[in-house]
Amino acid sequence: MTEPQIYFFDMDYTLQDNDSDVSWKKFLIREGIAPANAMEQANLYFEQYKAGTLQLDDFFRFQLAEFIGKTPEEMEPLLQKHFEDYCRPTIFPAAVKLVEKCRSTGGKIVLLTSTNRYIAAPMGEYLELDDILACDLELHGGRFTGNLASEYSGGPGKVNYAKNYCRGKGLELCQAAYYGDGISDRYILEAVGFPTAVNPVPELRQLAQRHSWPVIDFK
Repeated sequence: MTEPQIYFFDMDYTLQDNDSDVSWKKFLIREGIAPANAMEQANLYFEQYKAGTLQLDDFFRFQLAEFIGKTPEEMEPLLQKHFEDYCRPTIFPAAVKLVEKCRSTGGKIVLLTSTNRYIAAPMGEYLELDDILACDLELHGGRFTGNLASEYSGGPGKVNYAKNYCRGKGLELCQAAYYGDGISDRYILEAVGFPTAVNPVPELRQLAQRHSWPVIDFK
């Protein structure tokens, strides 16, 4: 086998020059939905995420505050507008070309992101990806509770999401590729058969060099 059967792509700073969780709060502040001081906390959580020290319970209480009590239908216009204003303009043209190149091999193209499914969905739809793997949000009575409904899809969790997806297709992780930028992606990069570091942070770049992983820079 010379080509992967599945191509997993990270989203933030891999497909787009943007962190969707941070820009989501920027968007909500701009729209007058979140308090103006929310960005200070959002930036702190982003630094913790990059350092691999993010406290998930605290982060999701903060990140999902504006979802609580709303229905998916009520959130949809906001989620789409956030994508159009903050995400779509930052998509790397070279990333689009890479996705199309991978698609031409006949393999599945799958978004695998630590961002929750609702924020990530417009990206998958825009790029016409085959599937989206992301943590889901809990609904009670059709309304968001502010809790996760599935395992966090970042760090080691990405390996579990990818492994289960591959098994569902009768494949193994050694038959899959992963493209990602962050040091928390080291777990999935070490697990797949075709790892590639994209726009890697310095720590991941060093790890890629030690493992002789391919490195792509879109910037």
